[in-house]
Amino acid sequence: MSRLLLARSLRLSREYCHPNAGQATALPAAQHRLSAALQLVRQFAAKPPPKPSTAPKCQDPEPPKPKPGYFPSGGTHAVMDDLPKPEGDFYKAWKAKNSKYKMVLLSSILALVGIVFVWNTTNVMPLWANVPEYPYTEDEMEKFAEEEERRQEEKEEREQRQQDRKEMKELLTRRRLAKEAMPREVELMQKDMDQGLEGNETDELVKLRTEREEFEAWEKEEMKRLEEKEKEREALKKEREKARQEKLKQKEKERKLKEKQKN
Repeated sequence: MSRLLLARSLRLSREYCHPNAGQATALPAAQHRLSAALQLVRQFAAKPPPKPSTAPKCQDPEPPKPKPGYFPSGGTHAVMDDLPKPEGDFYKAWKAKNSKYKMVLLSSILALVGIVFVWNTTNVMPLWANVPEYPYTEDEMEKFAEEEERRQEEKEEREQRQQDRKEMKELLTRRRLAKEAMPREVELMQKDMDQGLEGNETDELVKLRTEREEFEAWEKEEMKRLEEKEKEREALKKEREKARQEKLKQKEKERKLKEKQKN
């Protein structure tokens, strides 16, 4: 198409260039049209500029820094848009980080094994299997004995409190049962005085009376035993306190004697 237009324009130029008498006045206008046609042909014949193979990458403008006390979203409280956005391949990043952690763990284990081996071979820090006996002084041995005695006393007191709780629980249970059986016994006794009892009711009344008498006897003995037990505990406490005071006096005498010997 461009070649045809170019040939047509050249033909028109040759026709207008011949000196004819009748066309002398139309020559300037024809030349102007010819130049316009040539310019148009050159524009069509010119090759278009090559298109780029890839579109240019546009760099995103850096977001403005938030003011102090504000988040990137513009508010004073964090929202979902303020969270970091993951980029890139997660598996590659995770694999690289995990391999780094594995190397750190492996190197730490090897370092620990090497340190223990060096300690054991060079005997710089021997790994004692048991603690050697320490030469305690007499005062320290006495303190240890007092501490052991105190622990033994606390253990005995705990056992006594547990035994007291068991005995008190048994006493309260039997008292409750006796109290629950008392109305039935009173009812049967009243019926016996009014109209008499039948065979089964008589046996029941005898059984209730026997159980009540046995409980009363057991309760008296139990209370007496508890009182004696409490007296024994008080006497034992007094004896221990007396022995403790005697030990303190003996220690004070020994301390004064040592001071006199030093002087």
